[in-house]
Amino acid sequence: MKQKLKYGFRKSKVARSLCGAVLGAAAIVSLGAVSANANEVKAEPEKTVVKTGEESVTAQPQQEKEQPSSIVEEFKGLDKTPVEVEKVEKSAPVVENPNPTPVEPKQPEFKPEMKATENSVETVADKTGSNELNFSTKAPTNTKTESTVAPLTIDHVYDYSSSYAGKVKDSLRLSKKIIEANSPESKHILQLYPDNYGQTSYHASGKKAVGGTHGVSSVVLTKQEALNIIDKLLAINAPTEKNPTYQNYGAYFQGLADAFGDKRYLDESAKDLVPFEAIAEKLTKPTETLSVIQYTDGWMDKGKVEEMDKSFAEWAKKRAKTFMSVVNRNEVTPNDTNSNRSLEQMRELGHPNIYDMTGKDPKVVDAEVIKQFLETATEKVKVTKGADQTANITIGGAGIKITKATLKGGSVNKELPVKDGKVDFSEKLPDGNYTIAYSFVGEGTVTGTVALDGKEAAKKVDTLSSKGGFVKADFRTSDGKTISGKNDLTILEAGKAIGADWKAPDADKSIVVNGQTYILVGVPKTQTGKVTKDNVTLHYVYQAKPSDKKVYKVTFKVLDAITGKQIDKEFAVAKGFEGSSYNVLSPKVDGYEVTLKEGSATGKLSNKDVTLTYLAHEKGGQVKAIFTDESGRELKDSQVVAETGELVGSSWKYDSELQKELKVGDKTYILTAVPERLQGEVTSDNQTLKFVYKLKEEPKPEQPAKPAKPKADKVAPKTLPKTSAVPGSNVAKTDSSAQLALVAAASVVSYAAGYGYAKKRKNN
Repeated sequence: MKQKLKYGFRKSKVARSLCGAVLGAAAIVSLGAVSANANEVKAEPEKTVVKTGEESVTAQPQQEKEQPSSIVEEFKGLDKTPVEVEKVEKSAPVVENPNPTPVEPKQPEFKPEMKATENSVETVADKTGSNELNFSTKAPTNTKTESTVAPLTIDHVYDYSSSYAGKVKDSLRLSKKIIEANSPESKHILQLYPDNYGQTSYHASGKKAVGGTHGVSSVVLTKQEALNIIDKLLAINAPTEKNPTYQNYGAYFQGLADAFGDKRYLDESAKDLVPFEAIAEKLTKPTETLSVIQYTDGWMDKGKVEEMDKSFAEWAKKRAKTFMSVVNRNEVTPNDTNSNRSLEQMRELGHPNIYDMTGKDPKVVDAEVIKQFLETATEKVKVTKGADQTANITIGGAGIKITKATLKGGSVNKELPVKDGKVDFSEKLPDGNYTIAYSFVGEGTVTGTVALDGKEAAKKVDTLSSKGGFVKADFRTSDGKTISGKNDLTILEAGKAIGADWKAPDADKSIVVNGQTYILVGVPKTQTGKVTKDNVTLHYVYQAKPSDKKVYKVTFKVLDAITGKQIDKEFAVAKGFEGSSYNVLSPKVDGYEVTLKEGSATGKLSNKDVTLTYLAHEKGGQVKAIFTDESGRELKDSQVVAETGELVGSSWKYDSELQKELKVGDKTYILTAVPERLQGEVTSDNQTLKFVYKLKEEPKPEQPAKPAKPKADKVAPKTLPKTSAVPGSNVAKTDSSAQLALVAAASVVSYAAGYGYAKKRKNN
């Protein structure tokens, strides 16, 4: 009995049904709780909207996230797409000049008023005349030149070529002896040069760094300063000498320059090497006595021949009191040149003072060079005045009677004695300029002469007759001045028969004298007539034509704003005189934005040309953003980041709002890749930023479990109502396999319990 009771409930049909219902309900409740929990964990995230360069909106507001500084940081885990560049083919820029071709301005017209001039008539007295004799006296002098040694400036020039390396130190020692022999107050300039090739040999570097085998010069030195520098130079051995101080000539000449110390001539502003003569002129005054002494050898006469620096030689001949060259053609080393080339070159240039020391004893050379140099370096001229000159004055002639003669000049003012209608006067006169004015009457020829110490100094011949005077024309400016270079014109010489006809030739409408153009503005009222005893002068008046006004022009050029290089050619756009107004239209360049950089497009011309400088800034290609799926299909309209035509080099930045998810129709796309950069500069080419999205996989909806179909002899279990332990949960949406298994197990358990209970009751 107890056994039956033990299993009675389990086998009861009612109990089976009740148990199945309870267990099913419990299972469903449990399933609802699990489903609710699953929905809570896997809730679909909200769409995230990000604005590049600004703030980001998070998808889960319950979580505190630091706002990303840029879209790159926000999506740094995503792939990066390169910025696509589309090359834009462009032709070379051409400047379009909207301005008309400038016209040469018309010079002001010069039309002076023509006027008539009156002829000048010089009345000639009947059978009377007068004239003047002009002469100068100067007593003879005796000149004596004495050589002296006085303070002077000596320019010592040394040949530092490789061929002279074995002899240059002897020249330095001789130079020291010349310095010692001169006045202690004398000044010195030391100059050394590298070779005798071409016309730039005697030049010095003004830079602290010599920069190769270039000459060197000192400033003006005192006696002791010059001696100190020479001692330093003596201690330096050339690369071709034994135990060389320097191994190459570049370093050698830098070492020579350094030996001058702070007494070296420097000019860092000089672009090129400075000629020796220019340095000497800069360092000395024109009033200073300057002498030049040069030390060199025989020079190469084969292969690359050597020659004198002509500009230095010509300067030395003109400027120096003496220009002396000491030539040493002795063969001391195998490199020495002992030809006559240097002597020949110097003589061709008219060298005034050459000393050839070849083959002479060094002691003899020293003495002779010092003596020769000092004797020609300075001199003193002594002048001794002789006796006053004797003037012999004679005036007279056949048929002519001298009426009066006066001698004037210096402190002399006397009337000369007239005897028998003639003047015969002799007297010593002090140095000076003299004039003898005399008058005469009669008909015939009168001759006046002055002889100084027996040599004729002045003579005049006049004739008194009944023949006519001269007719001539002169040329004057409107203010009465003579036109320099335009001589008077003799129309008719004096002495022609009275009553003869004369006619002036046509005058030139314009004449050019010494480059100046003159325009005829006055002609004689009378240009014809008859010869009289009087002298007639016709006057032609000319006015200097004003020089053409200088024409100034306005030009412009266009520079590439990025490269700075000029585009196309320069354009002349205006011409005019000083004070003329101009207005320049801005040029155009296709594909460029043109702006004025330098100059004014409008204004008035001054006394110089005007150049306007424009900058042409290239207009760049477009920058756009596109939004595609993984196959490249665009999901929405592209977005322009920088319009076509913005200036190349200007900045662009993608700062628009960007979605992590895109809804296209009924499909959702998730952002998977962003451009590698979101800002940059506009270029000549088109740029494309590519944002790539991937199709989002949506969860499959879950079908409710179908209960097992009961057999005909069994009671079908009741279907439990759908419920949820969690508000807002959706079991149908759960895709968990655990949930499906749980539902199946609950159904089986419920059915087994009900079936056992029913079987038990049937057996009982």
